[in-house]
Amino acid sequence: MAAWSAACAHCGGHRPPAARWNEGPVCDPCYTAALQHRGRCELCGQTRRLVAPPGPHATTCADCAGIPATHQCTDCGIEDKLYERGRCGACALRRRTTDLLSAGTGRIPDQFSDLHAAITSTPSPRTALNWLRKGAGAGLLADLAAGRLPLTHAALDAHPHPAAADYLRHMLTTAGILQPRDEDLARTERWLANLLTNLTDPAQRRLLTAYATWRVIRRLRRRADHTTAARTYTATARTNIKAAAAFLTWLSTQQSTLDRVTQRDVDTYLTTGPGAGGGVGGWAGVQQPVDGCLPPGRSATSSPVCTSRPPAAARRLWPAWAVHDHTLTPGDRLAGVLLTLFGQQLSRITALTTDHLTHTDGTLGIRLGHDTLPLPEPLTTCIHDLLAGARVHHSIGSPSTPNWLFPGHHPGRPLTASQLGQRLRALGIDARADRRTALTHLGAHLPAAVLADLTGIHPTTAVGWTRHAAADWATYAADLATNPDHQP
Repeated sequence: MAAWSAACAHCGGHRPPAARWNEGPVCDPCYTAALQHRGRCELCGQTRRLVAPPGPHATTCADCAGIPATHQCTDCGIEDKLYERGRCGACALRRRTTDLLSAGTGRIPDQFSDLHAAITSTPSPRTALNWLRKGAGAGLLADLAAGRLPLTHAALDAHPHPAAADYLRHMLTTAGILQPRDEDLARTERWLANLLTNLTDPAQRRLLTAYATWRVIRRLRRRADHTTAARTYTATARTNIKAAAAFLTWLSTQQSTLDRVTQRDVDTYLTTGPGAGGGVGGWAGVQQPVDGCLPPGRSATSSPVCTSRPPAAARRLWPAWAVHDHTLTPGDRLAGVLLTLFGQQLSRITALTTDHLTHTDGTLGIRLGHDTLPLPEPLTTCIHDLLAGARVHHSIGSPSTPNWLFPGHHPGRPLTASQLGQRLRALGIDARADRRTALTHLGAHLPAAVLADLTGIHPTTAVGWTRHAAADWATYAADLATNPDHQP
């Protein structure tokens, strides 16, 4: 055992002592916990640091215990762990942020006042202090505040630390300093520019530029302009562009060009080429190299895939998550219920905000389509717990009250669908299989129009799910018309 370690007077562990108090040496974890142990003193009733009796079960403040109060912040007077020059974490963070945004003058420009408030209101001042001290984004923010760097997206795009610049970009757009833009689309456009630059054949570059610009990127822009989703998903677009580039490269190795492609060439590429031909069909259709020369097409609508899990398995998750298993976070419980019971896509779940919640006559509801779905009591409690502060990933620079039900790592942005899928996968939830199970169950009990609105799928796809569930809703409209109790 190292000579510099000692038995902690609080936990009994052998660690290097961070302090030596009257009760003996105290290790760093116990030292920090003791300095941050706040509560209501059982003698005076004030909320202060509890110091007596020594240890984690202290119930009395220093004044009532007759002990001199120590570790008091020189700025606000709170008893807490001090970070620099006798200041607590919150006051140290306020001073450092002010120095950074004011360029040392002490006067923060008006346009940065909201950002200053967002940084200093973080629930974890220590994390923000580390970001200001070691993060590359903090130095970039100082250059922007001092005017040494233009406050534009182009300047952030050109920064040598793209991850830090991207995080800072979200901070600036959330604070209203920088005009927001579709980052997923902009990132795809930069990726495309680099891909085209690396093409050495001018003919290939010309063909791929035309396809990517007028076929793929044009569709992405149109989708971004007409959607209210939190982000534009670009993975399929990139896959199609890479497939087209791979096909052109393969043609050059075969001493052929696009205008001389035959059906045999396409079949050979699909069977022995480097790729599976994803995206080649649409691209070849645009270029029209040879009439009728296309890879095998796919159906316009995907048919339901039956899983081995019975529909009742999804319903059994309700009591396990919403009632009994409170060890799960409210966010994971809510996401799991929305996926396994209501067939919601991960991308729709992460895009939910507090605006989707309604309160009518004391009943909490959630708007998943055009209509509001009343929620039963177990899920109501779960959402109340989520809104009360259980939402994780409160990033530096985020609003103090995030609007997203599932805040992400970037300020002002929700969790991504893949990140939520990983969290559910850790709980034994397969998003694809369990959602299909839910859609099969819903398709057996709902008409296609209602299913499409509830889950966000295309009406034609919803019809496929109702047929897959062997549900006949052909007379649904007629039944409603003849039902005297129906309220249109």
